[in-house]
Amino acid sequence: MDGVVRALGVICDKAGVQYTCVLDPDATVEEETELSVPAALTDRGAQLDWLLETTIGLLHRLGPDVVYVKKSVGGPRQPSPERHEVEAVVQVAAHRAGVACKMRTTEQVRAAHAPKAKGAYDALLERPDVNSRSNKSRRERYLYAITATAEHPRD
Repeated sequence: MDGVVRALGVICDKAGVQYTCVLDPDATVEEETELSVPAALTDRGAQLDWLLETTIGLLHRLGPDVVYVKKSVGGPRQPSPERHEVEAVVQVAAHRAGVACKMRTTEQVRAAHAPKAKGAYDALLERPDVNSRSNKSRRERYLYAITATAEHPRD
């Protein structure tokens, strides 16, 4: 499938990853779900190891060309250090699977679609193709994935 890009939009939290896999050119959602660490794993090292192996397996199974991860940013509501760990795990998994991986802030995603303006990112989440997703997390993952398909070079 020349010129077709398969992308994952990923949001991390301290317990795992949520992802949406999109196939360009019509932004078809192929899969969207969450990977959460099993409750039986209580040691943080074991949790991160499980996430790494599971994410590598996911990337091999789905075969994306690129992964865009929502980057946690500083500010008054600092994300947990555990979220940063999970973001790093996704980057390592992508590297091991041979998949391009880019960390993107909401501002970088907004800039790919619309000029800077108050509420521009929220307006993107209200676009009909994005807003048709059932919740904000799914809308954001979809937006990250379609941004990746638009920005990733085609073969």
